[in-house]
Amino acid sequence: MSKRAVLLALVLLLFATGAECAERHLNAGAGLRVPAERIIAKFESETGHSVRVEYGGMGQLLARYKATGSGDAFLSGSEEYVQEIARDGGVIAERPLVLHTAVMVVAKNKSDGIANFEDLARSNLRLGLGDPKAIALGRTGETMLDASGFGEELRQKVVVRATSIKQIFLYVLNGEVDAAVIGRSDAVNNPSLVMLPSPEGIPQNVSVIAALASSRHPEAAKQLVDFFSRKENIQLFLDQGFLPVAE
Repeated sequence: MSKRAVLLALVLLLFATGAECAERHLNAGAGLRVPAERIIAKFESETGHSVRVEYGGMGQLLARYKATGSGDAFLSGSEEYVQEIARDGGVIAERPLVLHTAVMVVAKNKSDGIANFEDLARSNLRLGLGDPKAIALGRTGETMLDASGFGEELRQKVVVRATSIKQIFLYVLNGEVDAAVIGRSDAVNNPSLVMLPSPEGIPQNVSVIAALASSRHPEAAKQLVDFFSRKENIQLFLDQGFLPVAE
């Protein structure tokens, strides 16, 4: 092989290795998409590295991770999913970001006379919930119904359970359901929805980002995690309606 051919092969090898190192694969909860995309755009602009993101319900993403054992980072709407990965030694670094709060909303054009959960339970409105096996806010929604004291009555009004909080959000926006448990960030940014006061005792989901032991480039994975947890990037979540984690 000529010197020129050897040099070309080395250049191609270095390029391929660099390209591989430059891309991070992130699994992310669909309810975190808006601020996540803004942070990722900043990360790519500042570092020159690319991030390949797969959004979905947390149950779906966790099942896929367990099946493939691959990925660099995991952005979860609830810390319990990261804890499950960590129990098997799958997490090398993690950072709490914000609270991923569930709220009950009613479509504004259906909200006359609906001031609380009791009013909702006595109404003829159709209710949408997330699947508790698929998404963090689905589990919280079930807890919310029970905490209201009207769990049985409200469950009788459920006409759809979705595997993504964004699906539920679209159902209530499009009028396919009249009320739904969705993320607070979606609720506060949509004047066509009215939030009901939440009953006491609702657990708060802490959104967490974790670097995974499955990453072939763990330092690169940690770099992405650290970038997400910068104060100015957490502020992008807060600007979207998420609430801060108590210090």
